[in-house]
Amino acid sequence: MKYRREFEIAYVGLKNGIHTYTYNIGKTFFDLVEADSSEFESVEVQVVVHFNKHPDFFELKFEINGAIVVPCDRCGEVFSLPLWDEFNLIVKLKEPSGEEDEADTEDDGDIVFLSKNETVIDLSEWIYEFLLLSMPMQKIHPLDADGNSTCNKENLALLDKLTQQAVASEGKAKEEETKNIWKGLDAFRDKNNN
Repeated sequence: MKYRREFEIAYVGLKNGIHTYTYNIGKTFFDLVEADSSEFESVEVQVVVHFNKHPDFFELKFEINGAIVVPCDRCGEVFSLPLWDEFNLIVKLKEPSGEEDEADTEDDGDIVFLSKNETVIDLSEWIYEFLLLSMPMQKIHPLDADGNSTCNKENLALLDKLTQQAVASEGKAKEEETKNIWKGLDAFRDKNNN
């Protein structure tokens, strides 16, 4: 694991209340969390974390705003994909001795447990996860004002042509395979008749 102190919050000395932290995320962030960033051409995202400290728990609100440059899943041409999202997380402090019921300390999507012996909280993994959750499953060019696709028309035409050729050749291959099956059955029938 690489050194990522920039994303740690030493909460022990903080007063109760809201504290705001701003992180500018670039492509190097993915190297820091040891994640694959090969699908991104560039990343320019700002993450604002509102850290609300209470005596026995913390409320964290992550605001993600920015853009990533990625290849389009439809036409393959790179484009800037805007990102905007908000995530909430509650971190509860638990006794280190394990006296609490195991069911009470299981991590639940939006609730995480942290030992009271800890003095810092590392946000890098959560920032990474929330960045990934901010991205759509299918990354395609946005529509223009008229509702038309802004994908590269030449690439789409070539893709359509190649798809039609693949379907046609697949149909011929299935037809040949069917003929070969019947030839084998004919040979089997002839062998049994003799």
